[in-house]
Amino acid sequence: MSKTKTSLKQREKDRIQTILKLSVTATLASLGIILSAVVIFFPNIEFISVSIFLIALLFGIEYGLLAAISIAVVYEFLVIPIYGSGGLLILFKLLCYIALAIIAGLGRKLFVKLSFWELGVFGATFALFYDVITTLFGQIIVLQQSVTIPYLISLLIWGMPFTLSHMVGNFILFSLTKTLINWVVAAFQFRGIKLLMLPQLSDSSENVQKNNVRGDVS
Repeated sequence: MSKTKTSLKQREKDRIQTILKLSVTATLASLGIILSAVVIFFPNIEFISVSIFLIALLFGIEYGLLAAISIAVVYEFLVIPIYGSGGLLILFKLLCYIALAIIAGLGRKLFVKLSFWELGVFGATFALFYDVITTLFGQIIVLQQSVTIPYLISLLIWGMPFTLSHMVGNFILFSLTKTLINWVVAAFQFRGIKLLMLPQLSDSSENVQKNNVRGDVS
């Protein structure tokens, strides 16, 4: 009987954890879409990649992939058509987002040990990867057999100002990743909810809270 009760409690706990993770994932994904739509007229400044990266670090590959696919579908089919058309380029954007979710999910324990500038460098590197992939394959699809290597190289060179702005934007946003994660963890722990996150993050947030409490007492 006790085992049955324990099993039921565990199932209920798992169900609540899943609901909380989905809620946070949906919130962060929506925020990434909205903020990217707000700054859409600023060349290559976006909040989508950092949202996917943050979700994958918090909850793992599955939630990162869910965010990558849902964000790409909503943003590219609902937001982009307002300003133009993404066409088949959407497939390559989605490929980049999926790759980001997988890398972040697999390396979550490594990423949380990086300094803010190392995270920023990773974000800038992803921006470069994203721009190269979408630019090259976009031209190959449009021009097909008319594409030449010198033309692609010149295209990348002419696009460097936009790529640099993307890299700078991602550097700043990705460098804030650990701060954003601690905010999420602290917000839930403030309400007495412990999410199934990385142990390092949970321990770090708990230590911060304990230190704050000791400071208030003294």
